[in-house]
Amino acid sequence: MAQLSSYQNVLVGVDGSKQAKRAVKKAIAVAKRNQSALYIATILDVSRLTNIGKAQFGFGAADPEVLDEFKQKMDKLVAGYRDQATKAGVKKVEIHVTFGNPKLELANNLPKLLGIDLIVIGATGTNVVERMMMGSNASYVVANAHADVLIVRTKLDNQPF
Repeated sequence: MAQLSSYQNVLVGVDGSKQAKRAVKKAIAVAKRNQSALYIATILDVSRLTNIGKAQFGFGAADPEVLDEFKQKMDKLVAGYRDQATKAGVKKVEIHVTFGNPKLELANNLPKLLGIDLIVIGATGTNVVERMMMGSNASYVVANAHADVLIVRTKLDNQPF
């Protein structure tokens, strides 16, 4: 029987949702089991964050204070996930919080840049804020990624929620 190859570079996309939290747990388990690097990323979609906040600067503009506050919130979230992975025994953990198109970043750009061979994402976000960052992008990633994709729909023990 042929031996399965192990994953060396695992990317998990997070968006603040329960599904993303579950995806992080699975990604940590995979990275630990394979002794691989773990990359935790959230992509803030500015086009969906426009016209949010107190001050608005015209059509298609976003309040810089709101964007900065939102980015800080996500920085803190992924830093917590990084700490969780490190405590679990994952040796190499990197975090990436950037602005861009989540579909393209998760399916193409980050995997090429980081040599990703497994992308882990939750099935979907559950509210408007979560969908701003990732939400419905899971289907795009599955269809367009050049790496294996794991869509998390179960607990760590693979039992339904």
